[in-house]
Amino acid sequence: MKKLLTVLLAALMVFALVGCGKKDETPAADNTPAEEDDGITKVAVLIPHRGDQSYFDTIAGAADEMNAADNNITVEVFECDPSGEKSEANWMNWFDNVCEDHAYDLVVCGNGDYEDFLYKACEKYPDQLFFNYDYDYVPESGIPANCYSTKCNTAELGYLVGSLSAAITKTGTVGVVVGMDTQSMNQFISGYCQVLTDNGVKYVVSYPGSFSDTALGKEVTSDMINKGADVIWQVAGGLGNGVIDACSEHDDVWCIGVDQDQYLQFKDTNPDWANTILTSALKNTGVPLKAFIEMVANGNYADKLGKAEMWGIALNGVGLAENDFYLANTDDATRAKLADVLASVVNGEVTVIDCLTDWDADQYAANWPALLAGNRVE
Repeated sequence: MKKLLTVLLAALMVFALVGCGKKDETPAADNTPAEEDDGITKVAVLIPHRGDQSYFDTIAGAADEMNAADNNITVEVFECDPSGEKSEANWMNWFDNVCEDHAYDLVVCGNGDYEDFLYKACEKYPDQLFFNYDYDYVPESGIPANCYSTKCNTAELGYLVGSLSAAITKTGTVGVVVGMDTQSMNQFISGYCQVLTDNGVKYVVSYPGSFSDTALGKEVTSDMINKGADVIWQVAGGLGNGVIDACSEHDDVWCIGVDQDQYLQFKDTNPDWANTILTSALKNTGVPLKAFIEMVANGNYADKLGKAEMWGIALNGVGLAENDFYLANTDDATRAKLADVLASVVNGEVTVIDCLTDWDADQYAANWPALLAGNRVE
């Protein structure tokens, strides 16, 4: 297991020699002797909790898949913040628990609520390897030299959802429920607004200000349906269950899920909900997670350190769930059109607007209102 420390320390020396921006204040490496290599790659994944039926369950599910494979890799998932307090003292204690004894070859965390703690742990434990599975920003000093950060390209994902919505709406009006009005969350709908405006389709956007209030989710969705929206995308975590519930009460309204295949999620436990979910917008955070774990296990990860990379359509970082229900409820023409959209994004024929990576804070403040307003219905 500890053979990875040698590789990581060598990589850190290269970063120092080429002047990658690290300053003298970087703490000295802990010289605790490495344990003898046991041939097992050990990974610790820190998430706040399981059971959100969305974002964090996707990460935990990817960890479970790695454990189920016969690959000399073990992944332990730690539920660090079930109460949602987001306390720095709590999270740093968890990082101390998994880093101090050099028990893990890789420590994984992510999400905008916790990445500040992750980057502090990178500084505190310079000889520990880290992976950020969903970065919100790149620090002014750059991604730490012992960390690889990725983000699924949700702007491209929104472009796909908008293209599908435009293809199947019968009313000419669609909708999206976004948990919070932030630049990071609006990355989901920058491509969405772009393609719907280009196609002359009206859209309703709601920001309920929560990721958990299902009653509020149902309320805002019912309001959208009253305004004529017949295809509604939920980008709101657990609050999205309220969105699905509202859509399920209307035979002529489709819901599009998020993060994982929500039709399959509810197929057996709540078929009424499942049968309103045409497809789901997959934020495949588990794809780069599993890929980097395998890189670590194979010892070929050094060129990823200190980098922040976007995983989009071309890398299977995002996509639509094409399950049997989706195939049964879409025609050949619709699926062919979506295939053309996929190809046009991958080959560069279409430039998707990404309000997070294309614009800094000042540009976002100046440009976002116009993009959001495009063809929006209040």
